[in-house]
Amino acid sequence: MVVNEVITISGNYIKKILKPHMNSFSATELNIAEYFVVLGMDLVNKTLANLSEETSYSEATIFKFVKKLGFKGFQDFKISVASNYHINEERSHQLAVFTDISSSDKPIDISNKVIHSSQIMLESLVASLTNEVLQKALDLITQSKGLHFFGIGASSVIALDTYQKFLRTSIPVHYVADYHMQLMHVSKLTEDDCVFLFSHSGKTVETIRLAEVAKQCHAKIIYLTGNPAGRINVLSDVSIVVETEESVFQSEALAARILYLTIVDIIYLSYLYKDENKNIHSIDTIRQILSTTKEKDEKV
Repeated sequence: MVVNEVITISGNYIKKILKPHMNSFSATELNIAEYFVVLGMDLVNKTLANLSEETSYSEATIFKFVKKLGFKGFQDFKISVASNYHINEERSHQLAVFTDISSSDKPIDISNKVIHSSQIMLESLVASLTNEVLQKALDLITQSKGLHFFGIGASSVIALDTYQKFLRTSIPVHYVADYHMQLMHVSKLTEDDCVFLFSHSGKTVETIRLAEVAKQCHAKIIYLTGNPAGRINVLSDVSIVVETEESVFQSEALAARILYLTIVDIIYLSYLYKDENKNIHSIDTIRQILSTTKEKDEKV
């Protein structure tokens, strides 16, 4: 369908609210979604009667479509679009600087573009995160007796970083790098365990299999990905989608790494303060042990 291509390249607010529902749209709903994207900001000047005449779909059909997106009605939908559209359009344009890097750029030019893009994406992250999702992730961690961190390829680096953060807390944590050993490890988990899975593409076969085995063992799954659809999203108890504008080096997911680490920091700090006394004791113990590895200042 043409709509998939349009929504992928469009950076506006309408794209953002349509994207999570794309896989559940019927052919009729896909056509309405496509027309909404084409209209853009002009949508706020339309009535249901206008849209019905222009699309050949009934007012009731369009109204039900808007309700499916989570709005109380068409007026509520238009107010939301009017309130958010300009902000997101501006951000979308600014995000393009990351893909504007060329071989003629000086290092300082690349520096400015990368830093500016990161700033814009972090601002967008603030707007996309919800207390409900973060609280649910925090509850799963608090209710678990052990945390386990897995990723393949570049995602394994994020998993390792998350592991070394939570290693400072009072909860037992585990990280396994080799895939075959990951499978064996996951097969021993129970409903008292919580698994963190990382896959930017959401299509990594190994990570999908890890999720399937974890689910079979009744372990809880917190999933961080750049793909709002896919099998792991369905299997996960909490799925956090990290949306980025891809650069020409898409497979490296350079921009996404910063966002993943930021989300991990948010969850980690939330857990630290959830049981502050116990975690402070754990951190102090680790600091005392590590102090023996640091060179002491010589007194003159």
